[in-house]
Amino acid sequence: MEALQFYERIELNDRSQAVKKKLDKKMFYDYGDVNKKEKNVITKFVERMELTYLLTPSTINIQAFINEEYHYEGVMFVTVQLRDDVTDKRVRLLEEVIHGALPNPIVITFAFKDQICVSSCMKRLNRVNKNNVVLETIHRTNWFSESNSISVVDNFMQSMLLSNLSFTTFFDFYKDIDLAVKAYQDSEIIGAYKVLRDDKERQQQETIISQINDIEQEINTLKAAIKKESQFNKKVELNMKVQQLKKELDNIKRNAK
Repeated sequence: MEALQFYERIELNDRSQAVKKKLDKKMFYDYGDVNKKEKNVITKFVERMELTYLLTPSTINIQAFINEEYHYEGVMFVTVQLRDDVTDKRVRLLEEVIHGALPNPIVITFAFKDQICVSSCMKRLNRVNKNNVVLETIHRTNWFSESNSISVVDNFMQSMLLSNLSFTTFFDFYKDIDLAVKAYQDSEIIGAYKVLRDDKERQQQETIISQINDIEQEINTLKAAIKKESQFNKKVELNMKVQQLKKELDNIKRNAK
């Protein structure tokens, strides 16, 4: 799936005119507080960055949301075309730089060959310096393409349809996008796509995700110990612990769906 296909499927081109304005890498070097390592990744792996869509109250029927903590006057859809296969670590570096450099809420669509992944991040004003923003948790989907017909992708695309997003304010609009991206990210852990708008439900799911991560880490530690263990009886004992943890993991994931 190319980025433009993605924007078309979520109804962006039905609601707004594409801008397709190239974003100069130098802008991120100068204003993004970029270190040498980050600059090298941008230079080496980014083919092109562009502001593909810019939604404001003058281009779409959504009101700005401004208070002491949040300043949401519009939403930017930024496309990042990559020139080479990029590791998850480098994509994480790129999204941190881009989200941090631009004060507006941004939907980043990373594109490589026929695949894309989508990144979002709620941000709030810095209480000390109102010209700077503080990034909350960055969320990102897996890479997917037009040919992916798995339920997670289908559910995500449905959640991202502009007609399914809140048009009350840009804060609510972008929050819905961020929750949709987070649901995709969490689905890789819990095995189900669920957009949770209730704070209590989200906290409960975070607790479950933390439990899953802890158990998976414990399983990996035990597997590493099994490889190093020379005594047969010890290996059997460690294997039994692994199997018990796997059953516990399956039960937690089953109940989380």
